[in-house]
Amino acid sequence: MEKEFLIRFSDCDSNVLRARVIGVRTLSSTIGYWQAIADELARRRPSGLLLIDELKGEELSASEWKGLVARMKGHGLEGVLIAHVKPFALDQIMYCEISAVAAGLQARVFRDEAEAMDWLVGKK
Repeated sequence: MEKEFLIRFSDCDSNVLRARVIGVRTLSSTIGYWQAIADELARRRPSGLLLIDELKGEELSASEWKGLVARMKGHGLEGVLIAHVKPFALDQIMYCEISAVAAGLQARVFRDEAEAMDWLVGKK
């Protein structure tokens, strides 16, 4: 079976890990890329994450996002500022952020990468 997503990591200024994910948006691909991010955060230990989510396809439901956030609790996302850029999923930005914040994560969702990076640098 072919992987539904491809993720690339790079370092940004100010101790921020940049992750760019492309592919097909499904629940399994979203879980997969968050697990990959958690592994990379454990290796690099940055203070911030700039996630560029360029998956295409139907957005996850609010209940799927809530379940995903609950599933990832305790996997190293806590204590890391998370700026989640979703340029192709403009309709669903709010419940992604609400689910993350409700779970105790320091996260915001953006449409624009530059705005997200400004928020990350400004929060440090």
